[in-house]
Amino acid sequence: MPSWKGQSRGNVLGYKIFVFTLKYLGLYFAYFILLFVAFYFFLFSRKSSKFTYHYFRHILKYSWLKTKWNIYRNYFTFGQVLLDKFAILGGLKGKFSYNFDGEHHLRSMVENKTGGIIVNAHIGNFEIAGQLLERLNSRINVLMLDAEHQRIKNLVSDVLVNKDVNIIPIQSDYSHIIPISDALINKELIAMAGDRFIQESKVFEVDFMGEKALFPSGPFYLAARFGVPVTFAFAMKESKTHYHFYATAPEMVKRYKNPEEQEQELNKFVIKYVKEFERILKMYPLQWFNYYQFWKAE
Repeated sequence: MPSWKGQSRGNVLGYKIFVFTLKYLGLYFAYFILLFVAFYFFLFSRKSSKFTYHYFRHILKYSWLKTKWNIYRNYFTFGQVLLDKFAILGGLKGKFSYNFDGEHHLRSMVENKTGGIIVNAHIGNFEIAGQLLERLNSRINVLMLDAEHQRIKNLVSDVLVNKDVNIIPIQSDYSHIIPISDALINKELIAMAGDRFIQESKVFEVDFMGEKALFPSGPFYLAARFGVPVTFAFAMKESKTHYHFYATAPEMVKRYKNPEEQEQELNKFVIKYVKEFERILKMYPLQWFNYYQFWKAE
């Protein structure tokens, strides 16, 4: 299984169209346009569709026809999530409703001043959760595994209203380690995806949805290194304007001097994360936006 290259679907022009449409035509009209945009990707994005096909056909065991239909629905849902993201980042969160399962877990991390790492995945729309969780009165740092053009990051910053959400982009020179360390030392919250890894990352091979896949140990190593708890959290779209947030109870990752014991501890937490990831994914199978080879090739 190859490592992720840090490149998400979409480009600068696509993001600008999203922002323009939301600003001047509204969210629902943007959804309407998205019907045709998603169909374009369905027809012509053969490489990404190949991986989505494997997910629906071989992992979820859908019929051929149901698989094709859900590939299109996956593109459409992904577009909706992007539109929602820009709408809320741009200050339109009042148009959305939401409910929380486990908000008190994150609140305890803030009130007890432990800080911590929120491990999420490329499912649903966790960036929206970062905006909605502003009521925790704590700075939330979102680590972006993203090598897209700097102009896209600048565009996101331009529409960002809640400055308590700080985006930390991964840098090729590893300079992102400094803001990560500063945030954890200051007992702030850091949100990062646990379903991506880049080359030379430490990974573990585990069973995921019936097949072998590789998951990084990085989030859990950081938790052990800085002595902060970890929680698994996901924000899932349930209707056009409603999201459901899930968070697990925070746990401490033990730090060992013995390398073998440390490996076992990290592997244990990777497995815990994968099981929770599976549980959420089975409830919302359309909302995993994975467009590269995730499972190990036979």
